[in-house]
Amino acid sequence: MEISFIGWIHTILGTLAIFIAVFIIATKGFISANNLLGKFYLIATVITAGTALMLYKNGGFNPAHLLAIFTLIAVLLGLASEKNNILGISKYLQAMSYTGSILFHLIPGIAEVNKRLPLDNPMGLSVDDPVNIRYYLIFTAFCGVTILIQWFVIWKKKA
Repeated sequence: MEISFIGWIHTILGTLAIFIAVFIIATKGFISANNLLGKFYLIATVITAGTALMLYKNGGFNPAHLLAIFTLIAVLLGLASEKNNILGISKYLQAMSYTGSILFHLIPGIAEVNKRLPLDNPMGLSVDDPVNIRYYLIFTAFCGVTILIQWFVIWKKKA
């Protein structure tokens, strides 16, 4: 399956954003718009989600488009939380929103990777194939645990 120019931008920026987000969380614990890598992640994420809304090779509006909308909402909520103290839970919302946006990147990404790789014999798995579902569950659990750890760290700093 051929990838369009917008598809390449989407794929390259989205992949880079995921790796940078993992690096940020592994080294700093939290994604923040207050540093260069965090800004890059957020901008790349918004562009990736925006370009996802332009990709319709698989028919009409689908779950990947919905996840792109969730990604944009998560980034906006994270930015609002980072800029304003919302009911004293801003840091928690920021961590959940930005880390959740990684998951929203990963779910359609997993399906695309499993549809296209390996190059010489792609698996061609559908979005709802049991193998993909297992990957979704693993990454959802991993992101959920990461958010809980981030919340614990925030709580410990306040205590």
